[in-house]
Amino acid sequence: MVDIKMIKASSSLFDAVKYIRISVFVEEQGINALDEFDKFDQVDSNCEYVLLFDNNEPVATSRICRYDNCFKIGRIAVLKTFRGKHYGAIVVKQAIDAAFENGAKSVFVDAQIYAVPFYEKIGFKVCGEQIYDRGLPHIPMVITKGEYNAKEKE
Repeated sequence: MVDIKMIKASSSLFDAVKYIRISVFVEEQGINALDEFDKFDQVDSNCEYVLLFDNNEPVATSRICRYDNCFKIGRIAVLKTFRGKHYGAIVVKQAIDAAFENGAKSVFVDAQIYAVPFYEKIGFKVCGEQIYDRGLPHIPMVITKGEYNAKEKE
């Protein structure tokens, strides 16, 4: 059974978000643990987290932040043993839905290079040049509410 919760960094469930992100980004991808959590992960930030449970076990997460009238998703992570179940797409779409429900006209993501096709399937389009986040190359991408709604109907 899959369950999804929207939480804040102040939630006791935020420890599960940390566990998933450390497992994926620090242990698998070699991100420096000090770089993984930033100002957007503070209790007083304007961010929410999607936390997906598989049979009551937290296994996937994403983050949606609002700043300067901009909504940006990120830190999408699925525990290795739970990949292939479309949980990544589920937590991304849940974050996009939350952004649009809160007034977003568009949602941004900085996609790791290998993940660009994944985001394109959801409806994101490249909107900038390659950047580096936590030492890894990323491509800025965006999706508008109209494009997302049209993609969902396909």
